[in-house]
Amino acid sequence: MSCIYGDAGLGKTFSVLAALKEVAADLVLFLQFRSRPTPRDIRHELFTLLNLEGKAPTHPSEFDQLLKRSLARRPYVLAFDEAQQFSRECFEFVRHLWDTGQGKNRPAVLFIGGEECYKTLYNDPALASRIYIWQEFTPMEPDEVLKNIPHFHPLWANTSPELINYIDQEAGAGTFRMWSKITHHILEGMKRRGLDEVDETIARWAIRRVRPPRQRHRRDESR
Repeated sequence: MSCIYGDAGLGKTFSVLAALKEVAADLVLFLQFRSRPTPRDIRHELFTLLNLEGKAPTHPSEFDQLLKRSLARRPYVLAFDEAQQFSRECFEFVRHLWDTGQGKNRPAVLFIGGEECYKTLYNDPALASRIYIWQEFTPMEPDEVLKNIPHFHPLWANTSPELINYIDQEAGAGTFRMWSKITHHILEGMKRRGLDEVDETIARWAIRRVRPPRQRHRRDESR
């Protein structure tokens, strides 16, 4: 069991899935929920991902036995995205499934989420003791931005380091999600204006579009 955690937009999910695709693409069961799940939600999602036949059991204990038997058939990797939404009950349920396996019959478990995921796991000794790797994602440092962004998209391959630094300081913040948005806006702006390369003018225009507008304070009419 491992915990991959960090702020939003740092590429946690993308990185995990890219790595798993290289080593065990056919064994990955990727679970993602729109809102705070319950153990019941996890049971039914696993039932679907495992392509189990028939109707899902109605009794939790019967359902759990079916999942344990099914997960023991192959060395699966259970990747739980947005795990900061998990309650302690959900973490405990996953731990229960993991604890019942032995050796190759035990699935690997990856919890991918924000700081809340880390805190919940870390503050529960029974859960924390089972985490084999804690992997924190942090924003790229300026030197990492200069190293990685020119490879991120052909748009940046020949862009000056000074302009890349400026964009990162103003809006990129060392996060791939922000750089993705900035790249999209600049490409659209260049297309509209018939430009062949990035310049500071189009960069400023894109930055204004990706940053949230400052709140305007209404005048206090009572004064």
